[in-house]
Amino acid sequence: MAQMAKSMIEVEINVSADKIFQAIKSTSRSVPKLSPEKILSVEEHIGDDSKGTKNWTLSVDGKVEKMKERVVIDEANKSMTVFVFEGDVMENYSSFKCNLQIIPKLHGRSIARWSWEYEKLNADSPAPNKYMDFAVYLTKDIESNLLKT
Repeated sequence: MAQMAKSMIEVEINVSADKIFQAIKSTSRSVPKLSPEKILSVEEHIGDDSKGTKNWTLSVDGKVEKMKERVVIDEANKSMTVFVFEGDVMENYSSFKCNLQIIPKLHGRSIARWSWEYEKLNADSPAPNKYMDFAVYLTKDIESNLLKT
């Protein structure tokens, strides 16, 4: 039986926690514009229970990938948890959850703490390193574009 595994990275950002969290939180409106090389498209769908899902088309490790996810936002802690339940990611994992927390620092800086919890489908399934690389690139791309505004 496979076990749950965890990975985490932190990325320092020269943008205030409020500014970057607001930009990332409104994904379908701002993130594709702030990182067009990585986020190819986002479609939001609101269900009967008022809980929405998003269909993403991403460029990950030089390849186009699709995924469907549901997100839970925690405003007070400037964090969001993404539950992926369909798409290319699920070819290697039976469960895949990503959490992003934006931590305020001094002088308008912040840290993006990305963490993943996943269960591999089998022993040959890779660790989610390409998604970790994607998260670092995405964070720095959003930072760069927010600094221009």
